[in-house]
Amino acid sequence: MSPRLTAAERMTRLLAVIPWVVQQQGAPIDEIVARFDYPRSQLVEDLTGVVFFVGVHPFTPDSMIEVDISDDEVQISYADWFSRPLRLTGSEGARLLTAAHSLLGDQSWAGGDDEEAGPLLRALTKLSMALGEAAEGAVEVRLGDAGRETLVPLRSAVSRQEQVDIEYYTYGRDELTQRIVEPSRVFSDNGNWYLDAWCQRAGAQRVFRVDRIRSVRLTGDVVEQRPTDPAGTFTPGENDPRVVLRLHPDSAWVAEQYPTESAKTDEASYSTVSMAVSSVGWLERLMLRLGPSAEIVAIDAPLSPDLVSEAANRVLERYR
Repeated sequence: MSPRLTAAERMTRLLAVIPWVVQQQGAPIDEIVARFDYPRSQLVEDLTGVVFFVGVHPFTPDSMIEVDISDDEVQISYADWFSRPLRLTGSEGARLLTAAHSLLGDQSWAGGDDEEAGPLLRALTKLSMALGEAAEGAVEVRLGDAGRETLVPLRSAVSRQEQVDIEYYTYGRDELTQRIVEPSRVFSDNGNWYLDAWCQRAGAQRVFRVDRIRSVRLTGDVVEQRPTDPAGTFTPGENDPRVVLRLHPDSAWVAEQYPTESAKTDEASYSTVSMAVSSVGWLERLMLRLGPSAEIVAIDAPLSPDLVSEAANRVLERYR
């Protein structure tokens, strides 16, 4: 019995099956199964439950892909809409160029092989020439700093539901730890790559900055997919100390990036936020980063009211 394919593997095969069947003007199911290494039950399920519902607005019969399976023979017909040349506006073309160039910048999708990016690069060159001046509307998008040697095995682990042994630098506690994690997804947000995974060391779902992962080793151990908790890496407890900060308008991002228990903005656009503190080191680093654009209004014991000056003095001592 063939193993079930992952969602990504099914999509890859399906995108290859559709044009091939159309070109062949129909094909036996067994031939498709053998040619594309597509488990029969999943193939039928995807053809009838996915491709059959592909189309464009207003989703009338002439705008839908037609799939017919009879006598173990598959027939696929494109909708009339697909027979018309695709026409992009200047802004649509610029957005397409932007998205594609960001993909070229992150070639971990191609295993780091420049040859695999060749067809996409040639297509983008033709598109740029066709758009002319409108191509200048494309912008450079940087998804974050993360090496291929880290992203590639992590994405492989996600698709295979495989445990990973990572060496991770915890910024808040300034320590390097070894962890066995069960990856759920790899995603980019605000210019950084993140790994969402179940951490055996913490016994909970955690989010790891990929650029802080020093080494990655695939263990070969396949695990059951656990439900993810996208809320973040820190869940405040009743016994965690709290701090109240007054933030300059330029530092309003703190309330968006970190969990807050209350936030108020005054007429001058200054924010007063209350936050649980995960560790002393984390708060020290945050305050040093914010500098004069933030001040501590109130702080719970055992945290010191002079926490910022004490941290700054330690930093100065290192330079001396």
